[in-house]
Amino acid sequence: MEQNRINIEVIETVKIPKGKAFYDTFEKLLNYAVKSKGTFHSFVQSEFLSIDVDKSGNLLNVEVSVDRNRWEVVPDLAPPKSAGFRTLKFKDLRLNVHGETYRTGQARDFLHIRFRDDNHLQTYEVAENLLVDVNVVSELSGIWILHIDEDCGFKKEMAYRKGTASEKN
Repeated sequence: MEQNRINIEVIETVKIPKGKAFYDTFEKLLNYAVKSKGTFHSFVQSEFLSIDVDKSGNLLNVEVSVDRNRWEVVPDLAPPKSAGFRTLKFKDLRLNVHGETYRTGQARDFLHIRFRDDNHLQTYEVAENLLVDVNVVSELSGIWILHIDEDCGFKKEMAYRKGTASEKN
């Protein structure tokens, strides 16, 4: 595995933003949308991944263009059961990464994107249904996208985005 260096800042918080994951079966695309007031400013990306952030480095969206049937199925893989709330800020912007892996369990209802093989990790919940693995030097080691909702033609995702656009934080 390529050892990507994605520098982040992890800040204590008591509240995390809403977010939801949608896998479009027609486009073979996973989108995780964060309810946020921010607008797109920059990215961390690879051939199959785009992480969009606002001007302050706050996460806005994660898009994965790897067909779910190509995610590596790891039968024993399970998301961490507990994680403290944190705010995540990306310090590296307009960063290109490569060599990440895409892993899931038998049901393919979550996705674990790994950037680094690290032993000493802390896992934090940074948005609803979104966990991150961080190593001891504040580098992003992985992203867990949980409770993926199946969609077709982005219908559910668009309804979700329209519904959350008018809600207050």
